[in-house]
Amino acid sequence: MRYYESLYIVNPNFEQGKLDDVMKTVTETISEFGFKTINHFVWGKKRLAYNIQEHKYGSYVLLHFETDSSENLDKFERFMVLQKPILRNQTVALQDKPGKQTEKASSGEEEKKDPPKDSSEKKDKPSDDAARETEVEEPSEIKQEIEKEESNEPEQETEAEEQVQTEENEENE
Repeated sequence: MRYYESLYIVNPNFEQGKLDDVMKTVTETISEFGFKTINHFVWGKKRLAYNIQEHKYGSYVLLHFETDSSENLDKFERFMVLQKPILRNQTVALQDKPGKQTEKASSGEEEKKDPPKDSSEKKDKPSDDAARETEVEEPSEIKQEIEKEESNEPEQETEAEEQVQTEENEENE
């Protein structure tokens, strides 16, 4: 059994009913191709990295499915490209079977259940979900180098100021 994840972006101007119609069309099509749906839910409306067809935002929809053979995968990709309401899509193969997603878990409550390992981590991290997703832990060596550079910055500024003062003094003499 092969597992796939397809993330597609739908026109952000669609109401919930129209968005449900697009999702229903995609679900019917993948069943025609012999794929079995595992998860299919709206991830949310998010800002795009760049404008697509003059849209700054898009409604992201996540689809997990499984199949015995990948022979219809190209047809599915072509179907997704030809759909006007779908701005962009990407399908990737997964190593393991994804777990069944519930509505509560898809809305982000799953993250709230897991307390942070260290209380200081909670204070340092921003409360914004998007910022939390993109935040990457830096290795301790890099942190030390950054702290060292930051501590050297004031010294460099004072050295530069001293040079400017000496130049001014020389000009005045």
